[in-house]
Amino acid sequence: MIRTQKINRRYRLHQKLKRAGLRYNATLKTIFVPWDYEIENADLKELQNDFSYQIQFEI
Repeated sequence: MIRTQKINRRYRLHQKLKRAGLRYNATLKTIFVPWDYEIENADLKELQNDFSYQIQFEI
């Protein structure tokens, strides 16, 4: 399978989230965010809007 530019962008956003200290599950398309984290992160919003990721708040 050839990786398209869109798939590469998704993996790049995964790397940025990992550096920001957030957990994610790519197979479930879920990002685990601490309950007090401000979700105005542009990378987080892009994954949610463009790639249909869900945001799960953690206690």
